[in-house]
Amino acid sequence: MPYLALFVAVLVVVAERVIEARYGVFGAAGVILLAVGIKSRNATCSCMGAAVLTVLLIGPGAS
Repeated sequence: MPYLALFVAVLVVVAERVIEARYGVFGAAGVILLAVGIKSRNATCSCMGAAVLTVLLIGPGAS
């Protein structure tokens, strides 16, 4: 069981670093907001995180 928890923790950290490298600080903030919102069952926080990530994925060129 401790190995599974360690593996998941490492996977989360690596995923966060990849998103931060690709989308910058706002991408990391969006992931953190989304994760905290889901963990605490706070709809406002998770919606804000999802909105930030959606805006970053769509990009400025979409109209």
